[in-house]
Amino acid sequence: MDLSLLLAIALIIALVVWLRRRQPQLKSSRHRPKSPASATVAPSRPVRSRTERQLLRLVGGNRAVAERLVEQVQLRNPHHSEQWCWEKAIYDIQRDRHSS
Repeated sequence: MDLSLLLAIALIIALVVWLRRRQPQLKSSRHRPKSPASATVAPSRPVRSRTERQLLRLVGGNRAVAERLVEQVQLRNPHHSEQWCWEKAIYDIQRDRHSS
């Protein structure tokens, strides 16, 4: 066989091996939950206490549930501020409760 053909086959095999090794890293980083600090958001300002109290009241005072809801909103909308994410979580709960 021609040397250039062997070199081309070796290059293709090396590329496939490299892509297969890289693929699990891409999958795990895509599905790994990001902490709110690692998400790229607008400059962080504290959430207004009124907004925080309103969401806590809607989830029965369960802070862990409130923070989980806000974190999910942040993961889906990383470009929005934390205040916006809290307000969106409130909106989502109210929308879901009115639709049932």
